[in-house]
Amino acid sequence: MEGTDGIEGVTRRRALLSAGSIGSIALAGCLDGGRTDQETANGNGDDERTDGDVAYDVFQLGSSSSRPAWADGDGSVPGFVALFESERALSWLIDDADAVEGLEEWLSETDFDESVIVFVESVGPNTCYSEVSVSDVAISAAAVVDGDEETAAITGTAEAADTSDGTAVCGDAVTYPSAFVRVTGDDLPGEAAFRITDGWGDTDEVDTTGGAVDPETIPGYVRPSHDPRTIPDALECESDEFERHWSPDDDVEWGEVTDDGEPTLAMRLENPQYDGDDEDQALEFERGEEVRISMQNVSSGPVDTGNSNKYGLEVLTDDGWMDVRGTGDGTPVGYTDEAVVHSPGEGFDWTFELTEDGVLEGHAHEEWLEVCPELPAGRYRFVFWGVIGDESLAVAFDYTG
Repeated sequence: MEGTDGIEGVTRRRALLSAGSIGSIALAGCLDGGRTDQETANGNGDDERTDGDVAYDVFQLGSSSSRPAWADGDGSVPGFVALFESERALSWLIDDADAVEGLEEWLSETDFDESVIVFVESVGPNTCYSEVSVSDVAISAAAVVDGDEETAAITGTAEAADTSDGTAVCGDAVTYPSAFVRVTGDDLPGEAAFRITDGWGDTDEVDTTGGAVDPETIPGYVRPSHDPRTIPDALECESDEFERHWSPDDDVEWGEVTDDGEPTLAMRLENPQYDGDDEDQALEFERGEEVRISMQNVSSGPVDTGNSNKYGLEVLTDDGWMDVRGTGDGTPVGYTDEAVVHSPGEGFDWTFELTEDGVLEGHAHEEWLEVCPELPAGRYRFVFWGVIGDESLAVAFDYTG
């Protein structure tokens, strides 16, 4: 089995920005940063607070040609917004502030005791859309619905802006301009909601209560909807020294784990041998076929996990879930405890072939692990127990042998 993480260049990697950070975009020559200063007081809207004005200024981050995570859906979303209340919370978005001219100085002027930074991104039809025009920033009561409650939010309008002078030749490529908005005021809320207009004139309200990726748009499946057709006997190995790989509790999270009701990590399974839309057929595999599994951060901030080797491949037996792998000499395998940070859209990919050797290939302990007995037909689950917290994340499929 082969596992890769976001740091090593996952094929399905979908960072929030281009290659995962503002710094990397700048180094690639895709970003032309600049600063514009703006200030505004609350307007006269019926739902706006009147207990203090807010000031704001905007730092233009330029544009990227790489498709961000929030744009992976059906194209109906005109942009993305995220709010940062500390320098540490912002650090995942910026590898190297020096790479963007003026950004380090601008960030150093931010006092997070009285300010927050809102990140706004949109999309335009050509390379002349290199900025996001921001206006009407205010604090509005009951601006967003978070769970069952309406809460206050920093509101504003943002529009993808064509910065050409009318004589420039615009490249025929979809681009994603973005900007930081520093908002300063008293009792600033922890949510933001901007009315964003993209370069085609499509407008919608976008807020920070959701994540960078809609789990509903992720390709693949979670588990079969029907009961297992085959349940084998408990796995036994002829060798008395065989030590079976341990399995987490049966109570796993299928497909997604959440934090305060909001999805943070999503896992899906794909069948590259099948191109139809029948879920049962897509989740049924024969011997030697390839299984693809992906897990990605669908929230709007970084998520930590353990390394990509912390998974189990288990079959449901009449004695419960049992890992098909183990060590022949009776020595259990160990795992390191380093944390892997996943930016929004990033995660792990695993690919393996349904053979005794194929399910071991690429694992850190490949040379010590073995499959015993041979893979039986039945309901299998892939469970990642490297989620930091009490939950393990799983998907399932049927193996016909």
